[in-house]
Amino acid sequence: MQICMAVRWRSCEAMDMSAHRDLAYNWDDVRIFAAVAQAGSFSAAARAAGAQQSTLSRRVAALEHALGAPLLDRSSVGLVLTALGQRVVAEGARAQAAMQDLADAVRQQATDVRGCVRIATTDTVASVFILPTVLPRLLAKFPELQIELVTSDDPADLARREADIAIRFFLPPKGDLIAKRVAAFRTAAIAHRRLVRQLVAQPPSAWPWIFVARLGSEPVEQVWATKLQAKPRVTTTSFHTQYEAVRAGVGVAVLPTVLQQADGALEILPVPAFAAAPRLELYLVTPRALRRVPRVAAVFDALTAAFAAAVPAGKA
Repeated sequence: MQICMAVRWRSCEAMDMSAHRDLAYNWDDVRIFAAVAQAGSFSAAARAAGAQQSTLSRRVAALEHALGAPLLDRSSVGLVLTALGQRVVAEGARAQAAMQDLADAVRQQATDVRGCVRIATTDTVASVFILPTVLPRLLAKFPELQIELVTSDDPADLARREADIAIRFFLPPKGDLIAKRVAAFRTAAIAHRRLVRQLVAQPPSAWPWIFVARLGSEPVEQVWATKLQAKPRVTTTSFHTQYEAVRAGVGVAVLPTVLQQADGALEILPVPAFAAAPRLELYLVTPRALRRVPRVAAVFDALTAAFAAAVPAGKA
C-alpha cells in the first residue's frame, strides 16, 4: 500500500509511461518546453512543476540544441515563441493526445484493481475527508492499489491526465468527461467559539472576515458575504489556510457547515434572515475513457459511497 502527496508530473505518470523510457529524454524536453510556453515564463512553469527554474532552462536549451534552432525569443516583455516553437507546441500536443489514447487503451485492458490512481482535490478535502475516511478502508480492500493525491486549489487538467479523478466544486466546462454530483454543502458564517462570544452582538459588517483572493474569480460564498457588507481583515490565496485561520480564532469565514460539525471548537454565527447562505455542490469528475478501468472505477465508486454516507446530497 502506498500514498504519496505530489505535484503534477509525478509517480503515476512514470508508472503508466514506463514502456516509453527509450524516448523519455527527448519527449520530456518537448513537454517541458510546452509547459514553459503555456505558463509564459520559466519561473511560472517551475512553480507549477515543483522544479528548479534552472533545470527547465537547461532542458529547453537541450531541445533547441537538438533541433538546431531557437524555440523562444527572450525579450524585455517576456518569452515569445519562434515559428519553430509554435510548431513544436502544436505537434507536441498532437503527440501527447495520441500517446494518451494509447495509454488509455492499455489501461482499459486491466481486469483487476492494481496500480496507481491520481486524485486531484483541495488540501481541506484531502485532510478532513479523504485521508481519515476513505483511504484506510480502500487501501485495506485493495492491497495492490496506490493513490497519488494532487492537492491544489487550481483545477487539474483531466484532458492532459494531470489526474484520473478530480473532486471539484464546479461542473467541468468541456471535455469528454463524466461528472457525478456527490454532495451539496450548506454554508454559514463560521468562527471559533471563543470569538463567537465576542461577535454575536455585533453586525456582520463589524466582524473580522477572512477572504480568499483568487486571480480571475471570486468564490460564490464570498460574493454572498459581501452582501452583508463584509470586509476582509485577513486575505489569503489558499482555502485551506482560510479554514485553518478560522480554527485558530483569527476571524470569520463562510465555510461548509460540515467543517463546523466535525470540529467542536467551531460555531455558526447568526446572520440576518434575508441573507440565505449559498450551497456548494461537490462533483467527482473523471475522463470517460477511464471510468471503467478497474482501479479508477474502484476509487471513483469508493469516493461516491463515502460522500453519500457522510454528506447525503442536498442534506449537508
